Amino acid sequence: MVAVKSGSSRKGRAAASSHTGSLAGSYDVYIAAFRQAGVIPARTLRDAFNLAELLASEGYPQGNRAIAVTSAGGFAVLASDYAEAHGVDMVDLPDDVLRELNAFLPPFWNHANPMDIIGDADAARFAALFDVLIRHQDFWDIAFVIAVPTTLADPAHVANEIVRFSRNTEKMVVGCMLGGDSIRSGLRILRSCRIPNFSELEDAFKAVGNILSVRTARSGASSRPPAPDRCPGGGR
Repeated sequence: MVAVKSGSSRKGRAAASSHTGSLAGSYDVYIAAFRQAGVIPARTLRDAFNLAELLASEGYPQGNRAIAVTSAGGFAVLASDYAEAHGVDMVDLPDDVLRELNAFLPPFWNHANPMDIIGDADAARFAALFDVLIRHQDFWDIAFVIAVPTTLADPAHVANEIVRFSRNTEKMVVGCMLGGDSIRSGLRILRSCRIPNFSELEDAFKAVGNILSVRTARSGASSRPPAPDRCPGGGR
């Protein structure tokens, strides 16, 4: 359950009191009660719909160990910032995973998580990295896939690889294809396959962080909804 609770400000509390009378109360008490009961509080309607879309597609993550992959170094840095701000744990890459990635990534990739696979990455490079992550699912719970438009990466091909990745893991996969109309073909594929996509990177980390903040109250609630039959992407 996702709840938007008004009355966090002094003026808001006064307005709530005049509108709902005795039902108005301490905002902090409401939020604490929500979290204890496993209700996810949202501050805005946009946040609420983002949370609802993410939960409907991915369910609850099994933990807070996150990885991120991107072809843009600046977004790798921002991903680190947003993860820390919203309580998402960006884990270190195990040595065996690093060895496998080093076998095909350019020698000057950043060798760290978030993984910057360099601006000339095409769909095949994303696919090869996803294959490594599919084989090594024991060290991560959440994957953020951050893709930006380039002349080398067809958005539709990248989106199909994100779908294949998602369908071959029970972990939470969060799409962050950024670029508006220039990636419309990719967004259509993600939408048809019910893969959540965030057009603002911080919104993705905020939504996941909000879910993680109540996950402990929902122990055992980590099952993932089944993939829809209409999806044209790769199957499990």
